[in-house]
Amino acid sequence: MSGLDAVDVPRRNGELAFDAPWQARAFGLAAAIVETRFDGDWAPFRARLIAAIASDDGRPYWESWTLALEDLLVTTELVTVGDLDELSPS
Repeated sequence: MSGLDAVDVPRRNGELAFDAPWQARAFGLAAAIVETRFDGDWAPFRARLIAAIASDDGRPYWESWTLALEDLLVTTELVTVGDLDELSPS
């Protein structure tokens, strides 16, 4: 399955639902990577998101989304783990 429908993004009244600006930015970054690196195929990201949720089903959704995004960034070699560590708040 490809396209945004392949990812279960929270929605309110059919619109994407974000509780904080960083969530919208994380979504936008994931969408850009999927479009440019995977020709719009969300399957690689979705697999990572499913794994992130399964590893801790009590974790908030958008935190799992961020973990999936970080894994996608590292495995596509857009960033390194060191890059992510430098960006993380202390």
